[in-house]
Formats: sequence, C-alpha cells, structure tokens
Amino acid sequence: MPSIYRPRRPRASPLWQVVHTSWSDFQAGYETCHRKKHGPLSRHAVNVVRSFLRCGDISSGFTRLQCPDCGHERLLAFTCKGRYFCPACHQRRVRTGAWWIARELCHPVPHRQFVFTMPRPLRGIFRKRRELLGLLFQTATGCLRDWFRARLDLPEGRIAAVAAVQTFGDYLVFHPHLHVLAATGLFDGEGRFHLLPVESVEPLADLFRHRFLAVLRKEKLISEKKLRELLEWRHSGFSLDAGPKPVASTDVEGRQALAEYLLRAPFSVEKITWNATTRKVIYRSSRSWRMKRNFEVFSAEDFLAAAIEHIPPKSAQTVRYYGIYSNKTRGMVAKTGETANRAGSGEGGKGGARPSTPEIILAPARHAGSRPIRTHWRELIRRVWGADPHICPCCKGVMKTAGTFQRPEEIQFYLRLFGLWEGIVDIPPPPKPPYDVVTMEPLDPPPQWNSESERIEAADPDQPELFIEDADQSSGWKPREIRLDDGRILVLDD
Repeated sequence: MPSIYRPRRPRASPLWQVVHTSWSDFQAGYETCHRKKHGPLSRHAVNVVRSFLRCGDISSGFTRLQCPDCGHERLLAFTCKGRYFCPACHQRRVRTGAWWIARELCHPVPHRQFVFTMPRPLRGIFRKRRELLGLLFQTATGCLRDWFRARLDLPEGRIAAVAAVQTFGDYLVFHPHLHVLAATGLFDGEGRFHLLPVESVEPLADLFRHRFLAVLRKEKLISEKKLRELLEWRHSGFSLDAGPKPVASTDVEGRQALAEYLLRAPFSVEKITWNATTRKVIYRSSRSWRMKRNFEVFSAEDFLAAAIEHIPPKSAQTVRYYGIYSNKTRGMVAKTGETANRAGSGEGGKGGARPSTPEIILAPARHAGSRPIRTHWRELIRRVWGADPHICPCCKGVMKTAGTFQRPEEIQFYLRLFGLWEGIVDIPPPPKPPYDVVTMEPLDPPPQWNSESERIEAADPDQPELFIEDADQSSGWKPREIRLDDGRILVLDD
C-alpha cells in the first residue's frame, strides 16, 4: 500500500536555521577567523547559500496547481537546484544520477567500487587549488586500467568506469579522495568482457602510491626531500579499499547503491542538532578512532566554514567517465549505432552471441545517451513514496498547472487568499534529535523526521523547479477547513 507523501518543511530543518541565524556573522568574521585555513570566500559559494535560504520559500514565488474537477488548489514553491549544500536538491541529483548510471550506463557485468586515498600531509596541496584534483583522476584511473591490463594480459583492453572526487571525510574534515565504480575487467576489441577474478588489491595500491608521488614531484608540488620521506614511511598513508567482492552482473540495486554513495552529499541533515541558545551545532556520526567519540561540537560559524568548503567551484566537473563509459564513446554509439567497443577502438565486430568461458562474459552494447536522462519530479516521488503528488487529495483527479507567480504583489495576494501570508514569517522548531544532548545516549528516532532519501524535492522539467510547502511533518497534522457560505468546505493545505 503506498505511503502518504509528506513534503519537507525547509524552515524546520536545523541546517536552514543555522544559516538563517548565523550567516551574517559568518560573513563578517570570515576574513579574520577562517580565510587563513579555508582560503578566500568564493562568490559562488555565497550565491549557493543565499539560494538555499530561498529554497522552498513560498514568499519568493510559486506555481499553482489546480484540480479541474473539484477546484482544489496547491501551491508549489521554487527550489534552488544547488549541489553539495542544499540536502533536498542535491539528493534529487543523487537519485537521478545513480538511477541513470546503474540502469542505463553500466553494462550487465560485475562492478566494484575502488576508493583511492592519500596521506594527510598531501591533502593541503588541494585545499586551495581544486583544479589539481584532476591529477588524482588521471593517476588513479590510469593505475586501475594498467593493473587490469597486466593481470588479464590485454594490452589494448578498455576499462569501463565512473569516477567521482569527494573532498570531505567524516565530521566535514577536508579529505580529498576518489571513488571509482568500475567493471571488474576489460573489454576487448571484439566486444567481449574479460572478468578479473577477485584477488588482493595491494599491488594496485602500491602502484598508485608511487605514480601519484611521481606526478606530484613532476608538477613541483612536493620537494625531493619530501618525496623520499613519504617513500620511506613504514605505513605509507595511501590506501585502497575495494570492498569484499564485486556486485553481481544482475544486481541492479547493488550498482545503484554504489552509485548513490559515489554521488552523496558532504553531510546529512539528520546528523545535525542546532542549539539556538548556545549557538552550537552538534554533529553526530560514526565513532572516530582519532577523537574516540561519535560526535563533534561546532560553533555555528565554524560549521558553516567547514560545510561550504566542500561546495565545488562553479561548473567544476566532479564526476568523470572513462573507457567504454566515456562521453566520446557514448556519443559515437548514439550517432552510429555501433557497439561501444568498435566505436572506441575502430576494429572488431559487434558484441553478440559468442562462445563463452568462465572468465569471459558477453556484454551487449548499451546505447545510453551522452547525458543522464532528467527524471520528472513526479516520478522521483513515486519511487520513494509510491504515490502520485499530482493526484488531487479531494477527488483523486489529476491537478494541472494554473500559473507561475513571482511578482511580490501577486505572491502576497494569493498567500492572503489561502491564509498563508501571516504564517510564512514563522520559524518552526527543528525536530528533536534521536539522542540525549547531555548524555549523548541514543533515543528512539522521532516519527516526524523522515530519512534524507525520503525528502527528495525535484521538479518536472516542463515546469520551474518546485516543491510542496504546504504540509506538516507531524503525524497528527490535519489541513485547515473553512466553511463557505454555500455550505461547501474549503480545505487549506497550510
């Protein structure tokens, strides 16, 4: 049975209240308190945060949905469409991108996630020069390709991989590392997939360590003395995590879960507790071996500085595609209709039914477009809630768009008409955290605070970016009703 769709209330979010309360003080003191550590405050980051404050603000504009059968109306506020800061908008990107990667891009072969990390002394190189993260992309994927080729004895074999850089670790620390979702093997020129058996990845980790240090030295980012020191370390600080085993070729849900982790946000709203009295942010996560606890306490300004540091520069490419999954190969496949392998290598035939051995899996060509397909807002809500948000709650008809309003006088008129004008200035209290803020002992999670994956707000591409502002998260919420002169009852979703 489908669950009831309850849209989020953005002003009840502890993140919104932290930004609303402390953003002015943060900007005023940034040069003194944070510039030395985090670098200059990016204009793009400022615009992202300001847009987040208006995300879902019905007083900034909305679209009216109206049922043509019974006349019931609903107001949908605009969203900011930001990434890596607004939890709802970024989660929409995660769901849409992961769905496309797992179901449209990836071939039906085993896949594995490889996580390449670097030692702490090298991370500061990339803190204020994010363009250098391209070296991490090139080195890690090149090592993965060459290791596959050596192990399978396929000098011309092609990988199929999606790589995403993440600059954050637990508790929002700056920790640049690379996640690579790759087919566990290589494609040859005839369209066959050669599977690599599960084995230790220590040789790959050692190869990555030496190549990455050589690249940094070549670019004059480290000295010869520092290079020798890092090579002499007993524990190098470089690590490679590949998980216990690959995801099976038929496990689409498993691939999608890996892709969602690949694209995830730097922090979770559910882990944030905002204390307006002390102006402190408590962020709970997994237990840290370094801090010996499972929470961190920030001042509001320090939390904002740590959070916006992970907003990538405008138009920065945080996800890249390689080999069979590269943009060039996909574009050629879409244009010519040939197999990905023939389009990329210029030789061989189309993938088809061929004799197979235990180490060769036939992989038919995929014709995924050069870009992810943009999923409709309604479809995303159906996937999560199992219900259609465009269905009228009164007569079950399909609601239609009745107009978009952005002019202040129009906004005020309709909000007063619906009885919402006075209420938009109220800031509801955030949900209580699922733990005792004094003892830090866990409690039962409050029922009104749903998981982050269930608070997706996206928009139909035929409309502006929208989401519904008109429902309460509490389980006891009921819509207000006004009895009209003719005896009918007007139901207000406020």
